Amino acid sequence: MSASSTDSSFRRPVWLTVFGWITLVVFLVATYYALFVAPTEVTQQELFRVTYTHASVAAIGLLGTIVTGVLAAIFLWRGRRQHDVRTLAAAEVTIVFLAITLFGGMIYSKPTLGAWWAWDARLTLSAIMLVLMVGYFVIRGIISDPVRAGRVSAVVALVVAAGAPLNRAATTLFRTVHPARSAEMPSELAFVLALNMVAMLLVFVWFFLERSHIGMAEARLEAVAEQPEKPAGEAIRV
Repeated sequence: MSASSTDSSFRRPVWLTVFGWITLVVFLVATYYALFVAPTEVTQQELFRVTYTHASVAAIGLLGTIVTGVLAAIFLWRGRRQHDVRTLAAAEVTIVFLAITLFGGMIYSKPTLGAWWAWDARLTLSAIMLVLMVGYFVIRGIISDPVRAGRVSAVVALVVAAGAPLNRAATTLFRTVHPARSAEMPSELAFVLALNMVAMLLVFVWFFLERSHIGMAEARLEAVAEQPEKPAGEAIRV
């Protein structure tokens, strides 16, 4: 591989930069609508504005566990390094969303339930999924063989993904204090919530693409480093 082709493969694509700026604009617009444009909710008043971000991060976080699980299944099936890189990228973004969801739920519970933590079904399931995602990275850190680490951690990602539907249905399957999704949300509030959902989805996709690009570059560097050096040439014997 020549130096020019290597540099071009590591160069950040322009479309990724453009996508990042679009994501930032949508995120700022969604935040502005949530804080200043959306009408005050009747029951929870101004506190309800937290829901626009919290619910959006939680929903995209659960979606992230499914995306990570699908990518992990593809890696287990095909065994290619690029699929492991994408699985790792999705897992890194997902764990951030799950952590924000958990701590955001605790902050939201204090004024509504009077406690930072309640053994609520959805909150507990979210905590378990977050711990399992931490285990995903612990496994990758303690297993020296990258192929074996990728396969074992991929199984953990599948377990986390299997818990996403249960988490989503927790408010209907279990006795819980967590508010269920209201089908009678006013259209003005529903629009702002949908806008924030789109913004968080774009944020997830952008971080995933950025991390995948970096991971692919790292993989190519490792592949170049592992290539044996060409001999300088044999000496001519007289």
